[in-house]
Amino acid sequence: MREVTAVITQEPARISCNFEQVREAIRETLAEYKGAVFTEDSKTMAKKHVASLRAQKKALQDNLRNAEKKYMLPWDEIKSQANELIAMYDEPIILINGQVQAFEENRIAKKKELIRELYGALVPVPLREYIPLARIYNRKWENATTKERDIRNEISNAAEKAQKDIAAITGMDSEAVTQALSLYRANLDLTEAMSHINAYERQKQEIIAKEQERRRREEEERARREEREKLLAEQRAEAEKQAALRRAEAEKQEALQRAERERQEALRQAEAEREEEARRAEAEKAAAVEQAKAEAAQEVIDSLIPDMEDGTCLYEYRIALSADAKEKLEMFMDSVGIEWEMM
Repeated sequence: MREVTAVITQEPARISCNFEQVREAIRETLAEYKGAVFTEDSKTMAKKHVASLRAQKKALQDNLRNAEKKYMLPWDEIKSQANELIAMYDEPIILINGQVQAFEENRIAKKKELIRELYGALVPVPLREYIPLARIYNRKWENATTKERDIRNEISNAAEKAQKDIAAITGMDSEAVTQALSLYRANLDLTEAMSHINAYERQKQEIIAKEQERRRREEEERARREEREKLLAEQRAEAEKQAALRRAEAEKQEALQRAERERQEALRQAEAEREEEARRAEAEKAAAVEQAKAEAAQEVIDSLIPDMEDGTCLYEYRIALSADAKEKLEMFMDSVGIEWEMM
């Protein structure tokens, strides 16, 4: 293939600019504003200065842009022809590259088919929901330099790892295994799945501990309540017992008092009857005695009645008597008819 070199001729030219002069002019202009301070009263003047500086900046940009267009004009005139020359290479490149691309696509298609066959042979069906081919697929497997042995090893390693991870998760014997497997199925992160189980178990233990504590408190409260109720029942029973004892004692005392009253009444009646009987007996005795006395006295009196028919004599006695005896003696003498007088 003959090498073609484009020969571009241009008259020697030199582009220059008075940069230093312009730079110095800008510095002098801007020096006026260094440390400038404006107030509310001078804000109108500040706006005018800003507008002036922006106008100067735009004028300099336009000046340089116009110069750029002027000096780029010769190249712009040949640029379209240069692009046309370059585009002439595209047709054979596209033709040949299309064939090369077809070869490559065919090779990649065969490689993908090999990868699918290896996946089907190396990954058990139960694992495919966890590690579908799209998830473990490595684009480098499509490279011509990647050997079948390497692909086989990577797929086998992925399947072995997934199987071990799933076994580790299911071996936890936790109610959270199903959720952990879902997490593992989503991201193949064993650490996250195990952390989920551990967190669940911790939370479960906390819940169990809280529930046990709640039940313990309830049991203690129930025991205290039963103890209080038992104590109250015992107190009520004791109170009822004491009340019954007091009632029984009161009834007993009342019965004793009633019996004592009845006994006393019976004694009083008996005593009264005895006294009445004694009085009656005494009265009868006294009556009998009186009667006997009366009869005896009458006999005595009769025997002592002097016989006045024999005549009387005057006798003087000196007798020591009590007043009662004196009164009775006088009565006696009167009764028997003895005449007497006090000396």
